[in-house]
Formats: sequence, C-alpha cells, structure tokens
Amino acid sequence: MWLRSECICFSMVILGMASVSLSQLDLIRSLLGLTHVQGTLYCTLNGNFISGLLTPTFPNAGVEMQCGSGTVISSVKTDTSGRFSMLLDAPLLLLSFLLDNCSLVVTTPLADCDAALPSFGGLISPLQRIGNTFLGLFNVTNIVPLGFRFLPFL
Repeated sequence: MWLRSECICFSMVILGMASVSLSQLDLIRSLLGLTHVQGTLYCTLNGNFISGLLTPTFPNAGVEMQCGSGTVISSVKTDTSGRFSMLLDAPLLLLSFLLDNCSLVVTTPLADCDAALPSFGGLISPLQRIGNTFLGLFNVTNIVPLGFRFLPFL
C-alpha cells in the first residue's frame, strides 16, 4: 500500500512538471533565439548582383561578421556558388545590437575573383532583418546583407 501511494505521488509530480502552459513555451521559444545570416557574394566592384547581366559569383571569399571596432563574431567562406551562411546563437535580446553595430566584411581582395578589380580595400554591408521562422523550440531570425559597398581603406 505504501509503495502504491508513493508511485501515485511521483506520477502526479511528473504530470505537474509536464503541464507547462503554451504561453510559457512561447516565451521560452522566443528567448532561445538563433540568428541565420545568409547571402550571395558577386564578383563586382560592390559585391552585388547586376540586373540584366550574367553576374559571376565570388567563390571561396572570406566573409566576417564584425561588430563595434572590428570584433569578429563569426567568419565563413563562400561556397563555389558565392553563397555564405552563418548561424549565430544570439537571443532576440541581442538582435537590435547586431543590426545596429555589426556589419558583414569581405576579407578576400576583389582581385582574387577578377584581376581587373582592385587588390586593395574591401566590401562591407550593413545587416537587414527579413523575418523569423521557428525551428522546434527555437525562434530563428533571418538576416541578409543590406547591400555591399566598396571601401578603399578597409
């Protein structure tokens, strides 16, 4: 009899822990944020697609997310199609900081993809949020480059 009441008590505790409300799960899901930064880098003076032309991409280029005075948060290389993707473990609370204080910086000289382009300077782009998706419990914020521009003294 004593063992049976102990099992019932244990079962009630487990059921109580499992009955987390949906609003609590939504709060947890919104705080457990991931940030996905992705884009395509083109082999042009500004790294952007030129409408109406067959624009070559920039494969194997180094792309960094830099914040503040150049602190590197993440770095990747573009694939053979010029695409890059970074996944950051950044809660929603840090999103405004990333958007206001961070940029994407291309660390590979433009001349590496086209000898007619400068071998000095580099490309930089501010960030733009394009929306959110949910992946299980995680709220994934999707960010893209707003538009690269060439800086001769980067």
